[in-house]
Amino acid sequence: MVTTVNESTTTSTSTTLPELPRSVVIVGDSTAHSLAINLPDGIADTFTINDGSLDGCSVWDEGRVVSERSFSNNFAYCNGWVDKWSAEVDGAEVALVVIGAWDVFDLAVDVDGVETVIAFASAEWDSMFLERLSTGIDALMLQGAEVALLEVACMRPQDVDGAGVPALPERAMDDRVEHVNGLLQQVADGENVWFVAGPSAWCDDEAIASSLAYRWDGVHVYTPGANLIYETIARDLLSIPVVQG
Repeated sequence: MVTTVNESTTTSTSTTLPELPRSVVIVGDSTAHSLAINLPDGIADTFTINDGSLDGCSVWDEGRVVSERSFSNNFAYCNGWVDKWSAEVDGAEVALVVIGAWDVFDLAVDVDGVETVIAFASAEWDSMFLERLSTGIDALMLQGAEVALLEVACMRPQDVDGAGVPALPERAMDDRVEHVNGLLQQVADGENVWFVAGPSAWCDDEAIASSLAYRWDGVHVYTPGANLIYETIARDLLSIPVVQG
């Protein structure tokens, strides 16, 4: 079942107001990191945010991305990401999974010493992604956290001074982002795993989506971009029923 937390589901899943502030750990890639550190003023009254991100990593620990542009990110660096996610829960009520920046590419993997490219959105690619994502989710749940999967934002990557990653064209392909979101929705069960919709402006309002004031490179948020996300998802995160300890 595909479930997005919203006002209509709140009344059927929780009859009491959540205790504030709600503790949230944000896990995922560098987009998770930017969301976790660029906190808007006043958020501490509603959420306690902890950063459990791992830059350059999503749910992969092997292979490398294949891009139309000359750039490659080797996921061997990400070995142990599941343990990282698990360790960072540390009593948080909700684990917010923020990924996508590294999940819109073909994947080159070693098969018996020969590099083989697995095409994005192929049955094999989807199966690998879902298997790894489910492993990460299971690890979070074993630590007692409810799991929220943040909708992957439409990205508008731009080349900017100081960026370690150039503007990769695959990130700007909204159909790829849509496909990843479809996979996230497949995993959401509305019981322990929730798909949380982000701001529609990332896809629908180019004045915001392409603004370097909101996302400094069109991918990673500054505080205005983080504020836009938190304002959009706050009610949904608070609607997730948790076991009060």
